[in-house]
Amino acid sequence: MRAEIASILAFGVDRSVSRGTTALEDPTISTHAKRLRRRRSSGQGLVEFAIVGGLLFFLIFSVMNAGFYLYGANAMQYAADIGVATIAAEGNYDNTGIPAPNNADTIAISRMDNDGLNSTPLITVTEVDVYKETVTAGVFADATCGGVTCENQYTATGAVKGGTTIEWNPAVRNVGPTPDYAKLVIHFSYTLLIGTMTFQSTTVNLFRLEPQQ
Repeated sequence: MRAEIASILAFGVDRSVSRGTTALEDPTISTHAKRLRRRRSSGQGLVEFAIVGGLLFFLIFSVMNAGFYLYGANAMQYAADIGVATIAAEGNYDNTGIPAPNNADTIAISRMDNDGLNSTPLITVTEVDVYKETVTAGVFADATCGGVTCENQYTATGAVKGGTTIEWNPAVRNVGPTPDYAKLVIHFSYTLLIGTMTFQSTTVNLFRLEPQQ
């Protein structure tokens, strides 16, 4: 029995540790490795945040711009509706003996101004045009007056645009049993929330003057 125990002790398992294992278990090296892993994890998180955060900001920015643009476009259309109703009702009104607004077009622009034409955020009106229209088989086309398009070009405040003349005088508009057709066009630009980039747009409204006795 004693001989067997001695044999076991003589050929027992070597419990010594190799240098490589000792190095891995070195607390100094272990702490350094943990720090490297933390730095790598932190750097990876910053990169992911930059990518996801950038996409999220772009999405929010796009949604906000779309919302402001739709609001501005709706405001311009509402102002155009006011202008159409005014020009149709005023017909051939033209009184040059009084200060402006003194005809159907300038009165319409003045009323549009009261309803947001020049006060809508991020929207700048560049021009307001009034055309005489012809209708053939249900198709509208710009009429001509003396070989040029019957078009009156105004600024956003109702003044005649520089370099242009009144081609379709309100005083000669037909408001009889078969009144004239007309077109009102508002040219405006939308400026982005950030930066100075702008987008050009228009509203186009076709209508007929109201018959007047």
